Amino acid sequence: MTIYIEPHAGARPVIAFIQQAHGTLDINAYLATDRRIIQAIAQDVHRGIRVRILIDRRPYGGRPRGEIARLRATGAQVRSAPGRFSGRYRFDHAKYMVSGRRAEIGTANLTWSAFHKNREYLDIIRQPAITHALRTVFAADWYNRPAGNAPCQSLVLSPGATPALVAVIRQPGAVCIESEELGKDRAILDALRAKGAQARILLPATLSRYDRRIARGFAADGVRVRTLATPYLHAKLIAGRTEAFLGSENFIWTSLHRNREVGILLGNPIAARLDRQCLRDWAAAR
Repeated sequence: MTIYIEPHAGARPVIAFIQQAHGTLDINAYLATDRRIIQAIAQDVHRGIRVRILIDRRPYGGRPRGEIARLRATGAQVRSAPGRFSGRYRFDHAKYMVSGRRAEIGTANLTWSAFHKNREYLDIIRQPAITHALRTVFAADWYNRPAGNAPCQSLVLSPGATPALVAVIRQPGAVCIESEELGKDRAILDALRAKGAQARILLPATLSRYDRRIARGFAADGVRVRTLATPYLHAKLIAGRTEAFLGSENFIWTSLHRNREVGILLGNPIAARLDRQCLRDWAAAR
């Protein structure tokens, strides 16, 4: 595995992954608007790679102007997410790519801001179990059929991600958490309260009033909470001394129980590196 931290790494790792695709390239994205990435996809199609793109139907309530047209103009096959992940409070929010024996999975949308303004984490993986699981999930969503339980042995999948995240929070010792949103999933809330002062929660400075009320409740229960002004905190991370999680899941009920979300669990030494980065962000927060 190779971890990239944004905005330091920029779009280069994602573009390189696309350029190095062999045979097929499957992409699941909530948003895909970065022109350099779209150009790399078009070049893949031109050299004979079969590219399939699965994308959310209505991100933020509606598609960015021209996004679908630009993706289809590359020659890639483009489909909207299945109806079970589309609606007022349901999304295909996953962010991953898989080609051959390699996969890229992380917290970043395929947008300019993800690679230039946001705190994001990307993981380039060469593990057969993970790439097989991602292909299984992609095929299930592409053909609108159940993915089954097998991919959950290698991935943290939503719907149903709560138990895996609770287990990471409950690992021995302190944990550092970065999340764009903070909602009311009871099991997550209970695990964080039980962690108390051993939990550090970092949230974006633009936090909504609703999430801010929840954050104040955590602070009253002894959990340490701070907000980060820059870079924009779009990451979804739990990091501790022995284990870490990164993926597309936010700590809100919709993300954990209704959306298509994809994440992974990581051990040392990667977990320790992610923990150090989270603590650096903590030191810069207020």
